Amino acid sequence: MMALRRDEKGVSPVIGVILMVAITVILAAVIASFVFGLAGTVPKQKTPGITATRTDDSTVQFVLRDWGGASSITDCSVKDIEGTLKTISGSYNEIGDFITCSDCIAGTYRLICKVDGNTQIVWEGRI
Repeated sequence: MMALRRDEKGVSPVIGVILMVAITVILAAVIASFVFGLAGTVPKQKTPGITATRTDDSTVQFVLRDWGGASSITDCSVKDIEGTLKTISGSYNEIGDFITCSDCIAGTYRLICKVDGNTQIVWEGRI
């Protein structure tokens, strides 16, 4: 084991100063982002309650169970996992209304709607 001579200095003070400066810069950047609004706010996504039920080999009904805080649901479509658009009919204006997909054989599907003007996946699953 080699002993340090009195004229040798360690690097600990230099590393300590560098770490303190780095922490100060990061803290200042985080505070500035909130003060100047750069962090922004994430809008709360409204997700209606939807259930899916298979009625026969090629038909699925998506039933609107609740609005999930949304005031409007429009332009719904059903796509399979590959993105192929499926044929649908029905309405989604009231609780209990349903959308029928008449060519949905067994597989994974997505129900995509505009909820309060924002297009989003409101239901996804394997049926």
